[in-house]
Amino acid sequence: MKHNNQKKNKHYILWIAVFIIYVYLLTKLILFKGSPVDFGIVKVRLMAFLQQPDLIHTRTVNLTPFQEISRDWNSLSLHRPGTAIHLVGNILAFIPLGIFIPVLTGNKLFSGVKVFLLSLLLSLGYEVTQLLTGMGIFDVDDLMLNTLGGLIGYIVFTMAMGLKRVLVGGESHATKKYNSKESHV
Repeated sequence: MKHNNQKKNKHYILWIAVFIIYVYLLTKLILFKGSPVDFGIVKVRLMAFLQQPDLIHTRTVNLTPFQEISRDWNSLSLHRPGTAIHLVGNILAFIPLGIFIPVLTGNKLFSGVKVFLLSLLLSLGYEVTQLLTGMGIFDVDDLMLNTLGGLIGYIVFTMAMGLKRVLVGGESHATKKYNSKESHV
């Protein structure tokens, strides 16, 4: 039994390590647009904003739901494939989060709610950081697409666990851990 718990702990630590790498890469993609991650830049820009809060008026903001989504969709119909990156990329970037959350937190009953809230909050954190630092554009459509991506990831995870139960006839390693956390809550 002790060996089994050690194995579970190793798997959990591996999941956490991969999650940290995922968040790092997501931060690199969203805030730094693929450039090297330098949190010093974020600090300098936040300090500049705190010293001159009027900078907020110089930032580009989209608070109109579906404005950018509609614009991108229309561009796609004109065969401009570059706009698909914005639409699909915002969804794809958060799909792994929808898988990590139930694996790392368990509690099957409220996992969908957790995924929704944590996807929304993480996306909001990135959007607010972009707004305050000027390192991007605050876009309500990004919030919606990112949250949708997290929910799609959760659906994929749930379907994969259900399929595994059907095919294997029992619980997988991840499912056992997932369900054992549920019973402790």
